[in-house]
Amino acid sequence: MKDKIELLMEETGCERGEAELALEMCGYEVEEAVRQIPRLLRDICALKGKFVLPEANQHGLVLVVLNLKSRKVLRVRAVMSYDPAVCAIGLKEEWFAFEKHLYGCRLWDGSLPSESLEVEQRLIAHFRAAPPEIFDRLREMASADAAEMLAAPLRGHFRTPGLSLRLKKDILDLGQFQSLRKAPAPDARRDKPAPRSPPPEDLLVLKIALEEDPEGVAASDLHAGDFVSARIVDGRDIAQYLARLFGGLTAQGPMPIEAPVEAIEPVSGGVLVRARFAVGVAGDGVVPSERRLRASRGGGAGPGREDGSWWKRFFKG
Repeated sequence: MKDKIELLMEETGCERGEAELALEMCGYEVEEAVRQIPRLLRDICALKGKFVLPEANQHGLVLVVLNLKSRKVLRVRAVMSYDPAVCAIGLKEEWFAFEKHLYGCRLWDGSLPSESLEVEQRLIAHFRAAPPEIFDRLREMASADAAEMLAAPLRGHFRTPGLSLRLKKDILDLGQFQSLRKAPAPDARRDKPAPRSPPPEDLLVLKIALEEDPEGVAASDLHAGDFVSARIVDGRDIAQYLARLFGGLTAQGPMPIEAPVEAIEPVSGGVLVRARFAVGVAGDGVVPSERRLRASRGGGAGPGREDGSWWKRFFKG
């Protein structure tokens, strides 16, 4: 019995009392207890907030996810915009739906990428420097009190007392945080009419440059589904922000990103190659037809490519 408790503690990082409870619930089967432990650890705190800066007519969303037990910052996401529609999402939404909406708002007209990133960095620094008692108090703190606590560093960052913040606090177990979405029950999928065709995608197209390779694939021989190495060379602020977000822009300058080819089209001067970076984000580059590019054929996951879809891996993180 003692060995099973110690093994479970080592495998899951739980405390002795939690390990004993999990083993008792699972008939002292260690393998089953390992699966059940995440549902016992209600240590994840998700703070979902909307804030307004009336003086600047700016609106924002913020998401902070903390592990109250380990006192670690798991996620900090923020978006600021001149468009009040960013705050249309309800605070009762699940944290992952809230985060998805927040990501989408970053691509809207009127978004403020630099200011959004500064808010994220300010909150990360705030919680990393927070004393342990802050995490202890958050577990029992009401949403209104948590809002006041989070508003303090935001008001300090913007140097204005006029900032107003609405917030909802959720306490999750580790299993809820890791599983994200629940699959629909089998009964819920039966006898349903065929889904409607999705609406046309609101696509942001960036200017890209494709990496050359003397031993690579000729541009005219590329096909949809192949992978190319592309650099984002678009000078717009939103393009620079996305390049940093995707890992394609560092202090040394633009870096190549492996992305799937979505379409090839003959144009004057060569071929237009469209590469897909993420949902709602693509890149167009024109190269001579005979130009050989750094590329690999699609049709399955390759080394370092995991599921074969770059943007799916990005949105998983």
